[in-house]
Amino acid sequence: MLTIVVAGAVTIGAISLERLGPREPAAAAQATVTSATWLCPHGGGKAYEGTVFLANPGDSPVIARVTELDASAAAGSSEVEVPPGAQVAIEVAASARSSTTFVETFGGWVAAGWLIRGAGGEPGVGAEPCTPEARRDWVSAAPTTGEGDDAFLVVMNPFDTDAVFDVALFAAEDRAAVRHAELTDVTLRPRRSVAIRLNEYAQGEEGLGVSIDVSSGRVAASTLVVSESDGIASVLASPAPGTRQVLMTSTGTGRSVLAIAVPTVAGEHGAATSSIPGQLGSTFAATLRSEGDPQPVGGLAERTQEPESAVAYPVATIGSSAIDLVVRDGAPIVAALRTAGVGRDGGATAGSVAPASSWVVTPTVAGDPARAGLLLLNPGASPATVTITTIPSEGEVPAETSVSVQPGSLAVVPRTFLEAVRSASFLVTAEGSAVVALGASTSLGNEGLSLFGLAAGVPIPA
Repeated sequence: MLTIVVAGAVTIGAISLERLGPREPAAAAQATVTSATWLCPHGGGKAYEGTVFLANPGDSPVIARVTELDASAAAGSSEVEVPPGAQVAIEVAASARSSTTFVETFGGWVAAGWLIRGAGGEPGVGAEPCTPEARRDWVSAAPTTGEGDDAFLVVMNPFDTDAVFDVALFAAEDRAAVRHAELTDVTLRPRRSVAIRLNEYAQGEEGLGVSIDVSSGRVAASTLVVSESDGIASVLASPAPGTRQVLMTSTGTGRSVLAIAVPTVAGEHGAATSSIPGQLGSTFAATLRSEGDPQPVGGLAERTQEPESAVAYPVATIGSSAIDLVVRDGAPIVAALRTAGVGRDGGATAGSVAPASSWVVTPTVAGDPARAGLLLLNPGASPATVTITTIPSEGEVPAETSVSVQPGSLAVVPRTFLEAVRSASFLVTAEGSAVVALGASTSLGNEGLSLFGLAAGVPIPA
């Protein structure tokens, strides 16, 4: 049963458009969408707690219909009103690996994001934005099946017809891609979700890429990793590989892993090809951006990676920072960043592929006490003035602050502001240059119990 709760938790955010690069931002106009869908393939586990946050930055109330899905028949739907300038938090089922949530909205635009919290021997939090569309292709570099890691591919079909898809897995450069018979023509019945344990097909892979090719219907997908050393991580898959990707991270230990996959590219009539015709793999470079001067990331000033491969590169991140990943030549890529936390829970994100002028960052904090973080990257050539306005629970008074972000630099929203409003969502509006927004949080506890989360903001459509 769905239980509606008002607000709770903090900042985090992540991203998904097409190409990152400077562009002039439009005025911070409200979205004109009057109806929409959000697909939230969050997954879960035994005794997990799940929350879907809905934040309304507009001037009119929005009605949301929420339906929970898993491997069995869909549960009934519940409706909730999201007041203007406010957020609500909806407790959803997350007790199965295949748990997902489908949201339909009417009367205006809202942002949607999820937060799952593990239980028992599976501590940690996983937070991401939901996706506004089902697609026929998804790719991810986020899973790992290394020692102590269990990885699941979560796929949801909220519609009234079957979805049929193939899954391909690719790992180290000297290994062939995995196309198993059990991962071919997988049929997902209407209004259901499925969780595929990837360890059964590719065990012991620190870097593991996955691609989904849907031949019938539309789906949404994510990966859920349950790690003995790093807790749980829930990362939305990407709709397509690209030529630039930004992956931000906040405080933690500074030990991170940048996972990069050069995936299969679907050819004509769905035929798989190892790379774009005429290209051999991908040559890319990674730059670390922070509040200081930019610098190369480890040995990735220029690196060539073979087609149909996935590699996990250890990197050192300095406090709050961003890895700016650019393809110099060859095939497009997909990437994910995993950062170790101060306890047994790390954070993971697929980052962003495009800046925007307006974002909503939904809460991602779990537990108390907690520290919230809100990161802003300006990839453009002009300074950006960014206004942050809270979208609180109904009846609470909004708060506002502003931050200047220099070209090519990252800025951190002051903690003094976030500490007072950390249960709210955030409306991020940029002038002068488009930006990328990401939220982060650390929920404090004794050693081994601290929770660390990363997730991206939701860009507001023009």
